[in-house]
Amino acid sequence: MGAIVIWRSIRSSVVGSARHNAALPCQDFCYANVITAGDGQEYLMCLVTDGAGSAREGGMGAEIVCSTVRTGIENALDRHEPGLNQAAVTDWITDARQAIAAVAIENNLEPRDYACTLIGAVVNPGRSLFFQIGDGAIVISSGITLGVVFWPQEGPYANMTHFITDDDALFNLQVTAIGVGIDELALFSDGLQRLVLNFSQQTPHTPFFEPMLHLLRATAPEGCINLNDQLTLFLDSPPINARTNDDKTLILATRRPP
Repeated sequence: MGAIVIWRSIRSSVVGSARHNAALPCQDFCYANVITAGDGQEYLMCLVTDGAGSAREGGMGAEIVCSTVRTGIENALDRHEPGLNQAAVTDWITDARQAIAAVAIENNLEPRDYACTLIGAVVNPGRSLFFQIGDGAIVISSGITLGVVFWPQEGPYANMTHFITDDDALFNLQVTAIGVGIDELALFSDGLQRLVLNFSQQTPHTPFFEPMLHLLRATAPEGCINLNDQLTLFLDSPPINARTNDDKTLILATRRPP
């Protein structure tokens, strides 16, 4: 019997040069971790939230949504709920919207002041759940193919998208569950999407992902902390900042052997 190959993941959120130059904090948040569910199975959970640049408290909204949805997923897995599906995602989104509404009331603001996008993945060897509101994207591989789960959403006007605080957020929620084993994935905010996606063909730009995934495959789980630091340096490097001045988040995960 071969050795069990577990998930290794790295993640980083880096302030864009535009916000850095204005002495403003990063408005992206992310989370990635392997969770042992109530049924004993291990699930990889990944979340990326991106606060709207036009929103007064977009960064706080992104943090609230990331934390609230994470808690919803952890509770669902702990209870071993039978349906990781659109109904479950709708509950997590609803909880996040309610959390934002409560904070908005407390601070005498409107929910739209906390506008942010959300992308997420919950994956085990036999089933994967993906969901998204807004731009950014999820790229997945089953070992033989590399594809985009949902194409980044565009809003009614140029350079706009949908947000979790919109009145029609649940209408714009995209959810899919597949019964195919996923062995690698990447999640990223819109600050990177023009660098890592081929918009004319609506495909991932494989040369961006492959070198980092190759390194991650060869890294033991305990070595991923150092790779997180390297990822941060890469995302904040002059070649990347020359092509995007937005906040940037990237999560990479693999359970593929070297």
